[in-house]
Amino acid sequence: MMEDRNYRTSPPQGRGHRKEDNDMSAEESRATMRRYFGAFEQGDNDLLDELLAPEYVNHSPATPDLPTGPEGVKGVVAMFRSGIPDLRVLVEDMIAEGDKVATRYTLEGTHGGELFGVAPTGQHLSIKSISIERVSDGKIREHWRITDSLEMMQQIGLVTEPGQEKVQATSR
Repeated sequence: MMEDRNYRTSPPQGRGHRKEDNDMSAEESRATMRRYFGAFEQGDNDLLDELLAPEYVNHSPATPDLPTGPEGVKGVVAMFRSGIPDLRVLVEDMIAEGDKVATRYTLEGTHGGELFGVAPTGQHLSIKSISIERVSDGKIREHWRITDSLEMMQQIGLVTEPGQEKVQATSR
């Protein structure tokens, strides 16, 4: 039964991370995130410099070694823009409360360039993700993301479904 379970809660946040320290409204935070996703669509590194705090940290398990600040994100944007030249970000849901913005979105486009070591397939890709960002003072400061990596790898042929041939990754 649900009422018998003990649920763990997050520890209290440190100074500078509390909701009351955030002077941005939920709508301002959502607007910052919409601009951020626009930078992905346009490959706009200058906009990333504007939106990401110098101490920006990516906590996503899929990309644990990204440098802090905008530079790590610029590499991710360049990789996706190169692999999916017609990249679009379709925001399905965006919810803001306090200094957090949660977004459910899909990256879509044509696999027209090398992506994760796989040569272009010409296949339409649809990559689903959910992310949470901490936004304060007009800057994105932290990022957590979960992506349906298995479905993405199946779409580019890196992982096969039963009965399919595997695509060979290009050598680096």
